[in-house]
Amino acid sequence: MSRPFQIEISESQEELEKALRHATEASSKERLQMLYWLKSGQVSSRRILEALFSAAS
Repeated sequence: MSRPFQIEISESQEELEKALRHATEASSKERLQMLYWLKSGQVSSRRILEALFSAAS
């Protein structure tokens, strides 16, 4: 059985969205996008995150 995917994100959804708009490096954008998806509830597992990032590449 796999471990539950739990992460605590201290930034608000609005802060993440603003940072994502202003990010210039691809690695920063990917990290911020992942945090935004998690914070907004659009993604709930590592497998979904993996699929989204592999589809975007």
